[in-house]
Amino acid sequence: MKEREYLKELGKKITDSSVRKEIVNEYEAHIEDCKAALMESGMTEVEAEEEAVRQMGDPQEAGEAMDKIYHKVFDSNMFLWMLALGCVPIVCVCISYLIARDPNAFLWLWNDALGLNKIPAVIHRNIGIGLAVYGIGLSFWEKYTGKALFYAVGRDWGQGCYVANSGLVLFISALCFVPSFPVKGYAGILCCVLIACLLNMVLRGFMNLLQSRRETRLLWEIGTADTRINWKGKGYLCGHHMKVRVQGSEKGTEIPAGAPVMVVGMEGFKPVVAQV
Repeated sequence: MKEREYLKELGKKITDSSVRKEIVNEYEAHIEDCKAALMESGMTEVEAEEEAVRQMGDPQEAGEAMDKIYHKVFDSNMFLWMLALGCVPIVCVCISYLIARDPNAFLWLWNDALGLNKIPAVIHRNIGIGLAVYGIGLSFWEKYTGKALFYAVGRDWGQGCYVANSGLVLFISALCFVPSFPVKGYAGILCCVLIACLLNMVLRGFMNLLQSRRETRLLWEIGTADTRINWKGKGYLCGHHMKVRVQGSEKGTEIPAGAPVMVVGMEGFKPVVAQV
């Protein structure tokens, strides 16, 4: 691949136009420096350009990695998901009014059917606390490991696996706090859901900040593979031993122990490396 083609593909993946030119220029400078060094070692200009571009890795993956660094801290996907869950009470109000001309009919029917109004509020509250702690921990784990908004848990879709999501867990925990909440009815449900949403957004925003700082510090740093690296392994980077994954591990790519490696991206908080 030629240098111009590489930079073009890279730029397409960077969504923030305010930083796109600066990033592309930085990559161009890296390629030119590498190209000059290779030409000094005896390569022709064409060979040096192709090798320099190859060492920079896949332009789409590199562009996506840089886009993650400069993306906004606010986790809009999770916010929209929890906001959609928060609209459930509004939908229930509409259904109740259309069927029984009573905005609270659905809520009373739900309580009577499950006997929720007979359970002491303290039990609801304790269950809610447990689910909230689990949901916050799950949200932390999702950001730490780089999970998508929705992800499958299990061996495959045909053997009872399910979709996990911290937003859904926190939504359920919010419902458990409704009996103890000062505001009653659907308004209380909505308030509890919004509070859970706010807590999740604060946590994920904090994790995004930490992740961006880690990416900025490690990206393009060169180190050494401590062990054989495939989908897991350890490397020595920036004066620290840390867990890493090789780029293209899903295709069977491996890096032998002792080989020089360069950080080309991040998977959550784990560096993704390629051999140099």
